[in-house]
Amino acid sequence: MKGALQDIQHPTRRFARLYIIALSAIALFALTGQGVIQYSLYQQSSDALVINTAGRQRYLSLKLTMAVSGLIIPSDPFNQSERLQELQTTQSAFTRERHGLMYGDPSLGLPGNNSTTVMQLLTSIEPNFEAITGAATDMIDKINQDNAAGIKTSPAELTPDVDIVLAQEEGFATTMNTAVAQFQLEAQDRVTRLRIIEIVLCCLTLTVLLLEGSFVFHPAVNRLKKSVNDLIQAEKLVAAHAEELEHKNNELELAFEEAMAAHRKVMPHARVLAVGRYQVMSSRGTYFDVESKQVNDTMILECQCPMYKRNMICSHSLAAGSLHTALLRQKQARQTPQSSPLSFPPQNQHYQKEG
Repeated sequence: MKGALQDIQHPTRRFARLYIIALSAIALFALTGQGVIQYSLYQQSSDALVINTAGRQRYLSLKLTMAVSGLIIPSDPFNQSERLQELQTTQSAFTRERHGLMYGDPSLGLPGNNSTTVMQLLTSIEPNFEAITGAATDMIDKINQDNAAGIKTSPAELTPDVDIVLAQEEGFATTMNTAVAQFQLEAQDRVTRLRIIEIVLCCLTLTVLLLEGSFVFHPAVNRLKKSVNDLIQAEKLVAAHAEELEHKNNELELAFEEAMAAHRKVMPHARVLAVGRYQVMSSRGTYFDVESKQVNDTMILECQCPMYKRNMICSHSLAAGSLHTALLRQKQARQTPQSSPLSFPPQNQHYQKEG
């Protein structure tokens, strides 16, 4: 039985182990896919911000050029102080965003982890950037110095700086167009890689599910069917054994009743010494004492003959048992008011029952 249980438990543990491994693999793929998706979403949001910032560099360079040009145009609708404020604000944003675009700026949400190609493009226009910002700074310093002295700066003084800005702006804007296109191309490549990773993870998950169905669920279902069939066969076998046992019990009861009937026909003489103490004569004319005793809350009639000592039963104890039962019934009948009075055999009286 122990070996059979071990045989049953062994495949069960194997199926459980394979099932846990398969579920762990699926969970790992799901977590990996979720991690890749979350990282890609974060990177795409950064890509959008980077592309937008790179596009703003072109806009800010053009706005800065218009601001410095307005300072030397007499018909400019804005006065000099307004143009000066516009120039200072534009130059500050232009410088800060370019630094963040190249090296990163958490406050602007710029990661700064650019590719080698992008860094080469941004570095190549560094002279243009320095010339533009240098000329703008020089113009701002001249105007502030003249304002402090109460002098209005003449356009002729600012014209060389304006020419520098105009000369450098076109090259800067052209290269920034190329940088923006490169940023967009790299963002699209990352989206393509994400799609490939998702397809690979999906294929791996489906493969694990297929393997789980082939090596876990299908054998488990077959094992379950076999177990159900075994249980049905075992139930039929138990029912057949129970029927056989019932048949044998009936045969034993019939045999016992026939033995008791035959015993009653040859029951020897018995005499009562007291209720529970009897003497029964053997076939050789010898009397054996039979006495009732309580053993484990059960009353037995113990005989002193050798047969009883060997087999724990003999014809003398059976005869004494019949006599003892008859006496108990007679005593019960005497104690019942409705019953007629019966005589009780005196002590040492001989008693014989014939079948």
